[in-house]
Amino acid sequence: MVDEIDWLRARVVVEYGPGTGAITKHILKRVADQHDFFAVEINDEMIAMLADRFPDLTVYHDSATRIEAICQQHGVDGIDVVVSGLPWTVFGEQLQKELIESMLSVLRPGAVFVTFAYLQGLRLKGARRFRQLLEDSFDEVRISKPVWRNLPPAVFYTCRVNE
Repeated sequence: MVDEIDWLRARVVVEYGPGTGAITKHILKRVADQHDFFAVEINDEMIAMLADRFPDLTVYHDSATRIEAICQQHGVDGIDVVVSGLPWTVFGEQLQKELIESMLSVLRPGAVFVTFAYLQGLRLKGARRFRQLLEDSFDEVRISKPVWRNLPPAVFYTCRVNE
Protein backbone atom coordinates (compact mmCIF):
# COMPACT_ATOMS: atom_id res chain seq x y z
CA MET A 1 0.00 0.00 0.00
CA VAL A 2 2.72 2.48 0.88
CA ASP A 3 4.39 1.90 -2.48
CA GLU A 4 1.40 3.66 -4.09
CA ILE A 5 2.44 6.95 -2.52
CA ASP A 6 4.69 9.50 -4.19
CA TRP A 7 6.78 10.25 -1.10
CA LEU A 8 8.65 13.06 -2.83
CA ARG A 9 5.41 15.04 -3.37
CA ALA A 10 3.61 14.18 -0.15
CA ARG A 11 3.95 16.70 2.65
CA VAL A 12 1.05 15.89 4.98
CA VAL A 13 0.34 12.20 5.53
CA VAL A 14 -2.48 10.92 7.72
CA GLU A 15 -3.32 7.39 8.78
CA TYR A 16 -6.94 6.61 9.60
CA GLY A 17 -7.44 3.76 12.06
CA PRO A 18 -3.83 2.68 12.65
CA GLY A 19 -4.98 0.00 15.09
CA THR A 20 -1.92 -1.95 16.26
CA GLY A 21 0.41 -0.14 13.86
CA ALA A 22 0.84 -2.85 11.22
CA ILE A 23 0.81 -0.24 8.43
CA THR A 24 2.14 2.57 10.62
CA LYS A 25 5.56 0.92 10.89
CA HIS A 26 5.86 0.93 7.09
CA ILE A 27 4.78 4.57 6.84
CA LEU A 28 7.32 5.57 9.50
CA LYS A 29 10.08 3.97 7.41
CA ARG A 30 9.13 6.31 4.55
CA VAL A 31 8.39 9.62 6.22
CA ALA A 32 11.29 12.01 6.62
CA ASP A 33 11.80 15.57 7.82
CA GLN A 34 9.78 16.99 4.91
CA HIS A 35 6.71 14.98 5.95
CA ASP A 36 4.12 15.84 8.57
CA PHE A 37 2.62 12.51 9.68
CA PHE A 38 -0.15 11.95 12.21
CA ALA A 39 -2.81 9.34 12.89
CA VAL A 40 -6.47 9.36 13.86
CA GLU A 41 -7.68 6.53 16.09
CA ILE A 42 -10.93 6.27 18.05
CA ASN A 43 -10.22 3.14 20.12
CA ASP A 44 -8.69 3.77 23.57
CA GLU A 45 -6.89 0.41 23.72
CA MET A 46 -5.32 0.91 20.30
CA ILE A 47 -4.17 4.41 21.26
CA ALA A 48 -2.41 3.01 24.34
CA MET A 49 -0.77 0.29 22.23
CA LEU A 50 0.37 2.83 19.63
CA ALA A 51 1.83 5.07 22.36
CA ASP A 52 3.91 2.15 23.64
CA ARG A 53 5.00 1.02 20.21
CA PHE A 54 5.55 4.43 18.57
CA PRO A 55 6.09 7.00 21.34
CA ASP A 56 6.89 9.83 18.89
CA LEU A 57 3.77 9.32 16.76
CA THR A 58 1.10 12.02 17.05
CA VAL A 59 -2.25 10.27 17.43
CA TYR A 60 -5.54 12.16 17.66
CA HIS A 61 -8.15 10.37 19.75
CA ASP A 62 -11.11 11.23 17.57
CA SER A 63 -13.29 10.11 14.69
CA ALA A 64 -11.94 10.55 11.17
CA THR A 65 -15.28 12.20 10.36
CA ARG A 66 -13.83 15.21 12.17
CA ILE A 67 -10.68 15.38 10.04
CA GLU A 68 -11.22 19.06 9.17
CA ALA A 69 -11.17 20.05 12.86
CA ILE A 70 -8.22 17.71 13.47
CA CYS A 71 -6.29 19.37 10.64
CA GLN A 72 -7.00 22.78 12.17
CA GLN A 73 -5.85 21.54 15.57
CA HIS A 74 -2.70 20.10 13.99
CA GLY A 75 -2.03 23.32 12.09
CA VAL A 76 -2.30 22.04 8.52
CA ASP A 77 -4.58 23.33 5.79
CA GLY A 78 -4.80 20.15 3.74
CA ILE A 79 -3.70 16.54 3.33
CA ASP A 80 -1.67 14.95 0.53
CA VAL A 81 -2.07 11.30 1.55
CA VAL A 82 -4.55 9.30 3.59
CA VAL A 83 -3.70 5.68 4.36
CA SER A 84 -6.61 3.88 5.96
CA GLY A 85 -6.93 0.75 8.03
CA LEU A 86 -10.60 1.40 8.77
CA PRO A 87 -13.04 -1.52 8.28
CA TRP A 88 -15.00 0.26 5.56
CA THR A 89 -17.12 -2.73 4.52
CA VAL A 90 -18.71 -3.10 7.97
CA PHE A 91 -19.69 0.57 8.15
CA GLY A 92 -23.20 1.60 7.24
CA GLU A 93 -23.88 3.72 4.19
CA GLN A 94 -24.19 6.98 6.12
CA LEU A 95 -20.87 6.54 7.95
CA GLN A 96 -19.07 5.58 4.74
CA LYS A 97 -20.37 8.73 3.05
CA GLU A 98 -19.59 10.94 6.02
CA LEU A 99 -16.01 9.65 6.23
CA ILE A 100 -15.37 10.08 2.49
CA GLU A 101 -16.99 13.52 2.31
CA SER A 102 -15.04 14.82 5.30
CA MET A 103 -11.81 13.44 3.82
CA LEU A 104 -12.49 15.03 0.44
CA SER A 105 -12.96 18.40 2.16
CA VAL A 106 -9.30 18.40 3.24
CA LEU A 107 -7.55 16.53 0.41
CA ARG A 108 -5.33 18.73 -1.71
CA PRO A 109 -5.32 18.53 -5.52
CA GLY A 110 -3.29 15.50 -6.55
CA ALA A 111 -3.87 13.77 -3.20
CA VAL A 112 -4.06 10.01 -2.84
CA PHE A 113 -6.19 7.81 -0.59
CA VAL A 114 -5.13 4.20 -0.05
CA THR A 115 -7.12 1.56 1.84
CA PHE A 116 -7.64 -2.18 1.77
CA ALA A 117 -10.39 -4.78 1.84
CA TYR A 118 -10.24 -8.47 2.61
CA LEU A 119 -11.08 -10.74 -0.32
CA GLN A 120 -13.71 -12.73 1.54
CA GLY A 121 -15.71 -9.57 2.17
CA LEU A 122 -15.72 -8.11 -1.35
CA ARG A 123 -19.10 -9.60 -2.22
CA LEU A 124 -20.80 -8.14 0.83
CA LYS A 125 -23.27 -5.31 0.31
CA GLY A 126 -21.12 -2.89 2.33
CA ALA A 127 -18.08 -3.65 0.18
CA ARG A 128 -19.94 -3.16 -3.08
CA ARG A 129 -21.44 0.09 -1.77
CA PHE A 130 -18.00 1.29 -0.66
CA ARG A 131 -16.43 0.59 -4.05
CA GLN A 132 -19.22 2.52 -5.78
CA LEU A 133 -18.75 5.39 -3.35
CA LEU A 134 -15.05 5.48 -4.23
CA GLU A 135 -15.85 5.47 -7.95
CA ASP A 136 -18.34 8.32 -7.45
CA SER A 137 -16.01 10.37 -5.22
CA PHE A 138 -12.54 10.16 -6.76
CA ASP A 139 -11.18 10.98 -10.19
CA GLU A 140 -9.20 7.73 -10.38
CA VAL A 141 -9.73 4.45 -8.53
CA ARG A 142 -7.41 1.47 -8.99
CA ILE A 143 -7.78 -1.91 -7.34
CA SER A 144 -4.71 -4.06 -6.80
CA LYS A 145 -4.35 -7.72 -7.60
CA PRO A 146 -4.99 -9.90 -4.55
CA VAL A 147 -2.20 -9.85 -1.99
CA TRP A 148 -2.08 -13.53 -1.14
CA ARG A 149 0.72 -13.15 1.41
CA ASN A 150 -1.57 -11.06 3.58
CA LEU A 151 -3.60 -13.06 6.07
CA PRO A 152 -6.41 -12.94 5.25
CA PRO A 153 -5.77 -12.17 1.57
CA ALA A 154 -6.69 -8.63 0.59
CA VAL A 155 -6.79 -6.07 -2.20
CA PHE A 156 -6.07 -2.40 -1.83
CA TYR A 157 -7.69 0.61 -3.42
CA THR A 158 -5.63 3.55 -4.63
CA CYS A 159 -7.80 6.61 -5.18
CA ARG A 160 -6.63 9.95 -6.55
CA VAL A 161 -7.94 13.48 -6.73
CA ASN A 162 -7.04 15.34 -9.92
CA GLU A 163 -4.64 18.26 -9.69
